[in-house]
Amino acid sequence: MARQILLVDAVATNRIVLKVKLAAAFYEVEQAVSAAEALEQVRRKTPSVILIGGLGDASPVDLCRRLRSLAATAHCPIVLMASENSADARIAALEAGASSILDQPCCDTLLLARLRALLRGHETEMELRMRDGTHRALGLSEPAARFDLPARIGIIAEERRGLAGRLRDLRGLLPHRLDLMSPREVFHPLNRPPGGPAGATPDVLVIALDAGKADAEMQILPDLRARAATRYAGVLVLAPENAGPLAAAVLDLGADDVAPADTSPAEIALRVERLVARKRMADRLRSTVREGLRAAVTDPLTGLFNRRYALPHITRISERATRLGRPFAVMVADLDHFKKVNDNFGHAAGDAVLSELARRLRDNLRAVDLVARIGGEEFLVVLPDAADHRANRTAHRLCAAVSDAPFAIPGQEAPIRITISIGVMIARPQATPGAAAGAAPLRPEALLRDADAALYKAKAHGRNQVELRRPAA
Repeated sequence: MARQILLVDAVATNRIVLKVKLAAAFYEVEQAVSAAEALEQVRRKTPSVILIGGLGDASPVDLCRRLRSLAATAHCPIVLMASENSADARIAALEAGASSILDQPCCDTLLLARLRALLRGHETEMELRMRDGTHRALGLSEPAARFDLPARIGIIAEERRGLAGRLRDLRGLLPHRLDLMSPREVFHPLNRPPGGPAGATPDVLVIALDAGKADAEMQILPDLRARAATRYAGVLVLAPENAGPLAAAVLDLGADDVAPADTSPAEIALRVERLVARKRMADRLRSTVREGLRAAVTDPLTGLFNRRYALPHITRISERATRLGRPFAVMVADLDHFKKVNDNFGHAAGDAVLSELARRLRDNLRAVDLVARIGGEEFLVVLPDAADHRANRTAHRLCAAVSDAPFAIPGQEAPIRITISIGVMIARPQATPGAAAGAAPLRPEALLRDADAALYKAKAHGRNQVELRRPAA
């Protein structure tokens, strides 16, 4: 599904070249030739990313600052395409709220990798803000203000000579704990030297790549993302200069940010602070999912959200989808022949099946997806930003996750086979100029009714089936 990019540049040639590159990567591109036109466009519709080049009526930094002051674009990724990419210019752009600064012209692979990385991070941030809105819609109080302890920053470098001075400067600029460590010390806390942050995983990792070994050293990134202890750490990579393809590869391997190896301590500090803030926000999202509002909005048997939470949250997803003109999927999953489980093995067995089913559904969905128990053996799944192909693929994956492995039953030696059927409704709201001002989103009750109708059709086709329903044209 295409993401919308607003391209702001006074030079027609720049706009044409960038639009061709972005369209080839399946982005939808809107254009503005001035700061005034860009501000008018974002008031009508919020883009996924804003790219700012040279302007005649304002400086790119000033436009970035003005965009950050608007509610619609306060959290939107903003990339400055700078003809002057000096250290002072980058710091000014970062302080104004730029998400990234790239050379103009820029290496194609680096530009696209940077966009992918920004969109990944932005999705998590928006999900947290959407969940906070759901909590307020339920009439529940906002979370109490938190006192955040200093973050732990790990500096990873195989070649440590020359880092002492930079580390000293960073300690003077950041209110966090900084530790120099090897990759082995990151993955194995017990191997950390005396005086290090024993047993504590860094919140942010700064990885300095050696020019002669960069290809080998960057292979640490997939390991960081694969391990539970470091999966959510912010990662800034300092890459050798003039290494556009290398920087692109680093971002695609899981780095959150990349900067030249000779980046000043002041700029590194700005980038690290941004990653610390993002890490803390992501931690709050996971904490909200695990612990928040259990008594009011969580099903006590399965630990999933219940109907009281799910319906207002669908409204939030629908509001965002209406504003951006993106589809989303609503699924209703139902256990096949569940009454036989209760009749043959008792209600304790039925409860065990429901709990295990909830675990399998949760484990096979993204953090941004919603899964809730809305009835006895009925479950709701909502996939933001999902059209037909992704929704259909996800539904079949959930069916397989349930049917492929039998369920253990308390007091029974042999496990039993369980299947589910899923009805899928694809919601396709259309973005309109009034959407940002409160245009009515699609009603959750109507979406559930359509997904239920698809579920009944799936049941009629023999159970363990997926039925996809699309809105009428």
